Amino acid sequence: MPILTAADLTQDLEGTYYSPKMQWWCAHADLVDDDGNDTSLYFWPALGSLDEAWICSLHTKDEMIDLTTLYQPLGTFKTSRSGVDVQFGNQYIRGTYPNYEIYVEGEKDGEHVSLLVKMTAETPAFEALPNLRGITWHYVPRFAVEGALTRGGESKQVKGAGYLERRRGRFWTPGIERGLWESIPGAGASPFSIPLFYKVWKNDGTIQLQTLTFTVDGKTMVDFEDVEVDILETAKLPGFEDIDHPMRYRLTANGDGGSAEIEVVRNPNRLGLRDYFDDPDPRAKWTGIYGAGHAEGVVTYQGTEHRVSAPTYGSALFFSEK
Repeated sequence: MPILTAADLTQDLEGTYYSPKMQWWCAHADLVDDDGNDTSLYFWPALGSLDEAWICSLHTKDEMIDLTTLYQPLGTFKTSRSGVDVQFGNQYIRGTYPNYEIYVEGEKDGEHVSLLVKMTAETPAFEALPNLRGITWHYVPRFAVEGALTRGGESKQVKGAGYLERRRGRFWTPGIERGLWESIPGAGASPFSIPLFYKVWKNDGTIQLQTLTFTVDGKTMVDFEDVEVDILETAKLPGFEDIDHPMRYRLTANGDGGSAEIEVVRNPNRLGLRDYFDDPDPRAKWTGIYGAGHAEGVVTYQGTEHRVSAPTYGSALFFSEK
């Protein structure tokens, strides 16, 4: 069981850099306003080798607001090689560790919607899966987030917990069948965070990757590498009836010094996308279904139980070949 120590998330690592592979910045935040209404932000600007994608959505209990724009020509996004500075029209993510700002906007049923958030890191950055070949992946497990959500001219203050990652690597890989991931940045009282559960299955049923990472002290990251998933409920969501999408599942994980058992229940208002990048490999075909949810469970580590009761964000990914 690896114990990861803090990594130096330099401005060079945060910025854009030459790469024939895809690179992206990804953030999400679980937010609540003064009236107790929940909103989840998912934000993922990505630079492919052939095009660019501005993937963004807001999720409430009753709806999903899609702010995504795909298949943009290379060079559409304005980026910096030093620090995070990615801009698409009026929308952007800016900053450098430990402070970032995100602004997104769009239309929902003729109503203008915008969200401005400021994210302040509550933990160090870490390098995820440092021994995984072909991927450079840094993330910050937990942020304090605050900002303003505006709809139809009415603005409400929001606050909550968030997560951010900076990654380079391939998105579609031959021989991969499906993946499942979830992130619970505000798993409990700060600095407790579960930034990532991730499991990837190959076409032959074997496992390519499995990990459950968490921090209880905000200083080191624990990686349980033995993770089992029990799918308890699936649904065929509108427009994606060909897929049994996991809506409720239980994950159990074990490692030196502890174990985890967490049940995730996903909200039905999800962002569904097919082939949302122009992959250099003509065989590439995939579907991703993203959205918010809620997790309940416990992480036991070094004799102490840490209760989990918090919002989540995650997806199910399904890969095949044309």
